[in-house]
Amino acid sequence: MRTRLVASVVATTVGLAFWWALTEPLPIPPPILLGVPSAILVCTGIIAGRLGAIASPVGLLFSLLLGSILSTRLYQYYVPEYPPIGSFGSLMTLSLPELIPPLALAALLGLTGGLVGERLLPSR
Repeated sequence: MRTRLVASVVATTVGLAFWWALTEPLPIPPPILLGVPSAILVCTGIIAGRLGAIASPVGLLFSLLLGSILSTRLYQYYVPEYPPIGSFGSLMTLSLPELIPPLALAALLGLTGGLVGERLLPSR
C-alpha cells in the first residue's frame, strides 16, 4: 500500500510541476488550467487506492513548490533578476490561506479516485 502511495505522489508531483511551470506564462483558460490537474489528481487517487485522499493533496502541494522552482529557474535563465514565482495565474497562489481550498478539493478528488481505484485495483 505504501508503494502505491509513494508512486502516486511522485508521479503527481513531477507531472503537475511541469504543468504549472510550462503553463504559467501562457494565457490558458481557467477550465483547461484547472481541468487537467483535476484529472491528474483523480488518477492519483486511483493509483493510491484507499490512501488517495492523502496522496492527492500531498502531490498537489509538492507540485506547486517544485513548479514554482522550475518556472522561476526558466525565467531567471533569460532574465537573471526575475523574482521567484509565487502564483500560477490568478487562481493558484503559494500562500497558506489561499492554498487551503485547493488542497481540500484535491483531497476530495483523491478520495473519489481512491474509491474507484479500490474497485479496480483492490488492496491486499
